[in-house]
Order: sequence, then C-alpha cells, then structure tokens
Amino acid sequence: MDSIFWTAYSNDERHAAINKLQHVVSAYGDIVDTTFFSDISLNIKIEIEESRIDNLYDALRTIVGIDKFEHLDSNSKKERVVFLNITFNKGTGNLKIEVPAVPG
Repeated sequence: MDSIFWTAYSNDERHAAINKLQHVVSAYGDIVDTTFFSDISLNIKIEIEESRIDNLYDALRTIVGIDKFEHLDSNSKKERVVFLNITFNKGTGNLKIEVPAVPG
C-alpha cells in the first residue's frame, strides 16, 4: 500500500480544528490512528480509496493550510494511506488534560 505524506497547519483552536478535520476526513476515508504531540501537533493516519484522495485534499484546503499536492487524477479503487501531520499555531507545548475528581 503506497503512502502519501501531507503537512498542514491550523490557526483554529485545537479542539475546533480536530472536529472539522474529523468531519472532512470521514466524508472521504477512515481515520485509523492518531498520535498527539502535546497540543502543538497531531498526526492522523487515513485509509482511503485512491480515487477519493484528490477530493479529500481539496476539502482539507478549505479548513487548514496544507502543502501543495499534485492531484492523482485516478479512478482506482486501490486502498492508500495518507499521513496528515497538522501543526496547531495556537499550541503552547504544554498539553493539559482535565481529569474530573472521582470519589472513592
């Protein structure tokens, strides 16, 4: 399975950007893995049919800044993997996850 690597950035708040990304990606492919790097960046592994990659890229361009990509113009149903690395410009490098107090 051939892989494609994209680099992008978002000026939105991290949670808002992730919600937008999930919505867009789910319209074209499947998120199979995510890796957070503090609150600064996120790597998303996407499985997608080759024929849908161009549409995914175009949709992503509407919500994040993304590196240039030469369209494939493919009609292939072959499964491909896209690795999308997103940097959040408003990240601080100090990811804090609120954990509610649990009695007991």
